[in-house]
Amino acid sequence: MPRPCRRHSRYLYGERMTKPAKQPVRPAPVRSAHRVKTVPVVLSALSTLLGPAVLPAAVRATPNLTWSGCPVGQGPADMECATVEVPVDWSAPGETTIRLDLARLPATGPSPRLGSVLVVSDGGPGIQGVLSSTPESFTKLREHFDVVGYNPRTSVAGRYLPPSCGVPGLPLNDPRDRAAYEVQAAALERLVQRCRRDDTTGLADHLDSDSVARDMEAIRTALGQDRLTMLAFSYGGVPAAAYARLYPAHVRAMVFDATPDATVGWRGVERAQLRATEAAFTRFTNWCADDDACALRGWNVRTLWRRMITSVGRRPVMYASARLGEIRLTDLHLKAVARLVLPVPERAPEFADALRKASKGDFAWFGEQVLGVSASWSSPGAVATRCPDGLVRLGYEALVSDHRHSERISHNFGGGVGIGLEALACSGWRHRPVNPLRPLPTGLPPALGLGGDRDFPVTELLMSRIPGSVAVRYDGPVHVVYLRAKDPCVTGYADRYLTRLTVTPAGTVCSLRRP
Repeated sequence: MPRPCRRHSRYLYGERMTKPAKQPVRPAPVRSAHRVKTVPVVLSALSTLLGPAVLPAAVRATPNLTWSGCPVGQGPADMECATVEVPVDWSAPGETTIRLDLARLPATGPSPRLGSVLVVSDGGPGIQGVLSSTPESFTKLREHFDVVGYNPRTSVAGRYLPPSCGVPGLPLNDPRDRAAYEVQAAALERLVQRCRRDDTTGLADHLDSDSVARDMEAIRTALGQDRLTMLAFSYGGVPAAAYARLYPAHVRAMVFDATPDATVGWRGVERAQLRATEAAFTRFTNWCADDDACALRGWNVRTLWRRMITSVGRRPVMYASARLGEIRLTDLHLKAVARLVLPVPERAPEFADALRKASKGDFAWFGEQVLGVSASWSSPGAVATRCPDGLVRLGYEALVSDHRHSERISHNFGGGVGIGLEALACSGWRHRPVNPLRPLPTGLPPALGLGGDRDFPVTELLMSRIPGSVAVRYDGPVHVVYLRAKDPCVTGYADRYLTRLTVTPAGTVCSLRRP
């Protein structure tokens, strides 16, 4: 559930960026057969984004997308592709632009059709992922809608950004004092500043969810829709919520599947997340008690875990990887890895084996996991994508306070992921959030939330912020249940809501174990 950071440009988090002066933005060189162009915005109604955020719902734009067959092998035979051009910086729409890829699965039912459902994926890869790999998930929905997916700017950024934005980040050590925190944050900041200095497009400064939401409004206009119907998956719900905040009068319906509550950030959802992790740990210990596939069968797994995190918390363990560098493992790292792995039952055997080896002093598996996450999450491009959204609090005092808050909730796993490793990854991002934590506006239509065991508690929190909304729980350890559970109970509730705009009764559960 954690992630990297997002946007900047002339305006960072509401104020001018403090960075060395650049030359005027120039067209970027051709990369991967795509080009950043400094031309006027192509879509006819994009300029409306610079005016009032709320427009009359009766205003209907003329569709201006040109759909054609997708490249061979990219998706189902009936899938169609198009592109839309949007400005890098929505405060300067006449300057540098980028191109976003769209795809649609056309409606199959008879007229009248209800328009389009925009699928908002978890940062990408958009059309190559959601619509291509799981087209059967949308079969019923297509009886009434075109299903439209797209590659958001956070996904296509690699076409336009320089190599320095994609280099691996640094090992995220657990600082035990302010001096260590500041040294590590300064090293991470240098990586970010190099990426921004080398970026001739300005895109590295505009990868936040507010920019993604404004792109969604451009897509709504291009589709000719009065209001947007959204099906948002995982972190894709963060820009979907930003869209609802920016354009509440343009929202018809929203489904949030496995989406965190971006109105309160990671600290605000920590209690719900830890409750889900403790439940996953209970399932793991029960499995170990009964299954020979568990390397810890016959052991007291809870006692082993508590002793291990206490020991490593007091006496950190050094681990060096020829590929990823060196790190000083503490209890924060072990808890972070456990929170990422425990909700995934398929990884239970490797986690049990890793615990057994660590009990004998071999922490290689934990070291490789932490170093891999560090390299990904603290990469400059990842930082520029996630950190501007304001889900983590920055600064040494916030890190210490959030750790204490989390550990009071759960000694076993408190202080691990979003307010731990992700907060450290964002420590080199020295700007105020562009998409800060704030409530959603009043007057939004009721939304529908979906979540499996690991995600339901945090998605339910988000639904509680929108009056009349309901969250449906799937009784199984599946992330993004609409696509992956393959359960007609889940898709049925979502499809009926999107079609009829009626939410299901509160407390509804789709059980994996039903007859």
